Amino acid sequence: MRARKDAQSPSLWNVSSMYEAARLLGDAMREVREHGEKYLREQNIDPTASFILGGQIAGEAPRLFLVYSEGNFIEALSDTPYFQIGEIKYGKPIIDRMIEHDSPLADGVKCALISFDATIRSNLSVGAPIDLLVYRAGSLRVETKERLFEDDAYMKAIHQAWDKGLHRLFEEIPVHDW
Repeated sequence: MRARKDAQSPSLWNVSSMYEAARLLGDAMREVREHGEKYLREQNIDPTASFILGGQIAGEAPRLFLVYSEGNFIEALSDTPYFQIGEIKYGKPIIDRMIEHDSPLADGVKCALISFDATIRSNLSVGAPIDLLVYRAGSLRVETKERLFEDDAYMKAIHQAWDKGLHRLFEEIPVHDW
């Protein structure tokens, strides 16, 4: 893969929009696959990867993209306010029911962590640590960057409250006379 070091070459440091950043990442992914896919497959290494690319470049609104292993991408819009990669069958239904395009940031973070808790509970291949990054639109800086481990007090509180709440709701649903 060619180096992208000089100031004239497009890089994540000098693109003028997040759209250009997504294109650059997609191009790099195609380049890596073209250059190394045969070797990687010979070593029983899956050369595919998907990335969630998000951020804000001064002068534009924050944007979020899902870049597929083939290098193509889609953008999160008001009808698809988030992306999720990896294991989705346990936690995604929670996010789908709770999060809207205009949901407060704190609710989005809480829901994402509940989604992780549900996935960890139901899938042995998923576990801590959870890397969490919070970015507030327009701040042009990372607000929070945390690595949450199994013994994290907030994750324990989420697990206990979610578990207790689900049990309570289950009991409240009337039993049908079949």
